[in-house]
Amino acid sequence: MSESSEAKIAGMLQEGLEFYGAGDFSRAFLTWKEVLELDPDNEEALDYLRDADRRSKPRDGAVEGARQSPLDEARRLLRSEGAESALEILISTRTNGRLDCEALVELLRASLFAQYQEELGDLSRIPRLAGGPDSEFRDRNLPASAGFLLSMIDGETRLGDLISVSAMDPFDTMRSLSRLFEAGILEWVG
Repeated sequence: MSESSEAKIAGMLQEGLEFYGAGDFSRAFLTWKEVLELDPDNEEALDYLRDADRRSKPRDGAVEGARQSPLDEARRLLRSEGAESALEILISTRTNGRLDCEALVELLRASLFAQYQEELGDLSRIPRLAGGPDSEFRDRNLPASAGFLLSMIDGETRLGDLISVSAMDPFDTMRSLSRLFEAGILEWVG
């Protein structure tokens, strides 16, 4: 298979996930079936179709009007409160590897990553502790990842380097740094 065909199929698989994560199940199914027309043995498309078909069927004993699923709650929060709230509900709730939930998590992470990147701006900028190196933030209830990042900030290391050497997931690093700036714990040198 040519590189252009592989790229097209990869794009179509991703597009199907985006449709599925957005709740447009019919377009997701159609997109994955188009992949199978191009590559009948594509395991990824077959897996997506099998999993999505299994999840779209009602379970035995399902009660109509029962508590909202995490996915439905995330979609409601996405419309009313934004991507942060929707992501929080999905990562804090057991979704048992549901493909539709995983797809929405990845879409939200990609969207928020771009937002954090825009907020933080140029990665060659240098962050420092607001109030200088003697600033005390012990009275704040910070997540461990934020405390770890704060320990790396010396007022000389560029933002991009912090992201690279932190050994944390880049999304989590950008999210923590964005929140630290928003909380006034960090500021830019110069």
